[in-house]
Amino acid sequence: MRTPLLPLQQLLDSMQHPPRPDDPSAYETASSMHKLSLAAIEDITLAFEECLANGVSEQTLHKYVSVCQEKITALCNDVPFSWLEVETSAPVEYDEWRYLCNDICHQLEDLMLYLMFTYAKYYNKMAITPNVYRELMRQRIAPGLSVIRSWFNETDDSCRELQEMILGLYDAFLPETPNRMNHYQLDFLRELQQALLKHWAQEDNTLEHGVLQQLLFSLNFNSTDYYHYCTSYISQQLAELPDAHTQLDLLSFIHKTLCQIPVKQGLAYSHDAPSIIALLKEWLQVESKYLQSRMKRQSSKSVKKFKTLPENFKLQTNLTLPELAALFRILKEMGIVENRNMQDVFRLLALCFSTQKKEPFEGSLFQSHYYHLSQETLKKMEDLAHSLVRKTFQLRKEQ
Repeated sequence: MRTPLLPLQQLLDSMQHPPRPDDPSAYETASSMHKLSLAAIEDITLAFEECLANGVSEQTLHKYVSVCQEKITALCNDVPFSWLEVETSAPVEYDEWRYLCNDICHQLEDLMLYLMFTYAKYYNKMAITPNVYRELMRQRIAPGLSVIRSWFNETDDSCRELQEMILGLYDAFLPETPNRMNHYQLDFLRELQQALLKHWAQEDNTLEHGVLQQLLFSLNFNSTDYYHYCTSYISQQLAELPDAHTQLDLLSFIHKTLCQIPVKQGLAYSHDAPSIIALLKEWLQVESKYLQSRMKRQSSKSVKKFKTLPENFKLQTNLTLPELAALFRILKEMGIVENRNMQDVFRLLALCFSTQKKEPFEGSLFQSHYYHLSQETLKKMEDLAHSLVRKTFQLRKEQ
């Protein structure tokens, strides 16, 4: 049984003496190199298939794939950049030796893709992409990226910062930029470009800030920069709201919106980090708890102020505690009392109201009567309502 390691070495040996531009026999050298390298690449794939057919252990397959990935990546990184250049000023002659070298680059890319997809469980996608793979992908996405740049320039400035962040990601493809892009990031950028082009091709291709953000959430753009952008954007919106209640409503709305966004499985800019939605949900939870604790502290301070009031400042009533609780329950149900946090109302009522015969007035007891109205108490409320109507009618006649 053949192993992939022997044809792998043959591939490395075939590339040891590449043609030189000033060499008169450059075409013959390239032709020989092309023939040997393609034969070695074919033998590598056949050897892997034989390994599978003969039931080679997973540990051994993992070793073969890892060695091949490491050696082929190093080989690709040593390939002269001139082999990857696309001729645009003139048609390429078939007997031009660079054509053969360019074809070798494409065959090396096909071999990497074969290993990546056929042996996905062994292939390390966290590793830096080979320069050949990065450059060939750059050439493929370049036309679409030009369309996206022009499209972004035509839109308003509402999401300019976000657009610049997106375009900055594609600088990682530039040959002069040190290659630090792993396979997951390359996959993400390719998917992002396709999603943007799909949106651009729609009839109404306007680009709103919310639409662009939702797209990045669905693709799981979980970079540190985007996380900070999102939290800063939400913080700015919170700062423009009048009170903590409204701020909590906004945080709750954002949380619900994030829960409803469909996320493309298996895709992420940073594969080893939590998803951007999970990160933002955690941040929203922390912010909500902070606002709730701040509201509680402010409420406690307000209650402490009222505790200093003398007894004769309380509002004296001839209602029993259940009747007073029923009255405020009715006022709340009618929308006359608009307080959201009724716990604060219960405490304030206990401090500021007195009941018939100076019954003990505790907030917890009042709360119990508020949520559990007896039929007897409701009947008294009906009588009180009739008395209010009669008194209102009498006052109206006196005017």
